[in-house]
Amino acid sequence: MASSTEDDEASGAIADIEELHRQAILRKQSTYIDPPTGFTVFTELSHLKRGKCCGNQCRHCPYGWSNVRNEAGGFNANDGGRAISGDREMTGRLVKRIMNGTYYDGDVPSGGNATTQAATEKVAAPCSTNDDPQPAQSKQSTRGTTKGMGRGGSTGGALTSKNVPYTRKGDAGTSQLFTGERRNKDDVLFEALGTVDELCSIAGVVYAELNAATEKAQIGAPSEGTSGVYGDLPGQLLDVMSRLFDVGSHIAKPVPQSQRDDASNGGKHGFNSQHTELLEEWIDLMTEQLPELTSFILPTGSPASAQLHVARTVCRRAERRMVPLVQGEGTVDPAALAYVNRLSDYFFTAARYVNFCEDRDEVQYRTEAKGSRRKDSQRERVVVKLKK
Repeated sequence: MASSTEDDEASGAIADIEELHRQAILRKQSTYIDPPTGFTVFTELSHLKRGKCCGNQCRHCPYGWSNVRNEAGGFNANDGGRAISGDREMTGRLVKRIMNGTYYDGDVPSGGNATTQAATEKVAAPCSTNDDPQPAQSKQSTRGTTKGMGRGGSTGGALTSKNVPYTRKGDAGTSQLFTGERRNKDDVLFEALGTVDELCSIAGVVYAELNAATEKAQIGAPSEGTSGVYGDLPGQLLDVMSRLFDVGSHIAKPVPQSQRDDASNGGKHGFNSQHTELLEEWIDLMTEQLPELTSFILPTGSPASAQLHVARTVCRRAERRMVPLVQGEGTVDPAALAYVNRLSDYFFTAARYVNFCEDRDEVQYRTEAKGSRRKDSQRERVVVKLKK
């Protein structure tokens, strides 16, 4: 969706969340609302007031998840944490820094960790802070030192202080959900999430194909068979990609048990069923312009049409991956599953509609001719003119 919760994947949303957290700290807030999920997220201020790592793999843990058990059964090392879990004196000093607005002042030398931070009372500044009082020349040299940290994510890489897509936290084969829970990457939930992400990317390919064909038509060099007019389809695909991000978000934040047992909401957890109704309207409007479908058709035609058939099949796979999460675990909104089910019908209709817009023939399925063993003894290809 893209909408991915892979902790070693980057997106604009992740960068925004890091900035959102920073702004919350500057406002001395203990929580903020996560835009993609609507969840309340604890800031480092809240964790520092607690004084120790809770072991729940929190997003903004200042202790480097030091009380989270690793795969060997031991506890994680404090890798780059700002504080030492249980050190009340140190956490108290950091809380005071937040309250007096100096939390992000100062830089940790290359290779710094929680132990050296305790000794120097320095806190690593996030990349691209605007409140650095150093002059430009001095700031440039300090930035070079920050680059050397290379921990990834919002702390930057070895060669940049900007947010980078890798964090190395997923190298052992686990990934983190929006809830903070970590699971193996081959978990049924990540299978569903990855398939929805794959589907969204294919929809993006179709959108690019339609734009390219339209641009060629507009400059007077249309590709073969292209009329360059696709109606509202490109805009619809943009909406579909956004809704697939929403579906991914629902998958990535499993519904708590307390909400699963709440019968008052009919088992629904926030995905708007009106999105499914809108798909049906789009299907109806495209179908009205097409000839009646009287036979199975082959998944071919223009490049965009063929890609839409690929999207249809991947959509069916995404639906199959989501079923256990709805019927078994009960962690995904059934309305999201209904949307994906209807979406495959939309892609099928859109594939026919693209061929219609490009004035291409629709090729129907043909059976093998009876009474002959010759490989070429089938009925002649059956084509249907989509435009009269």
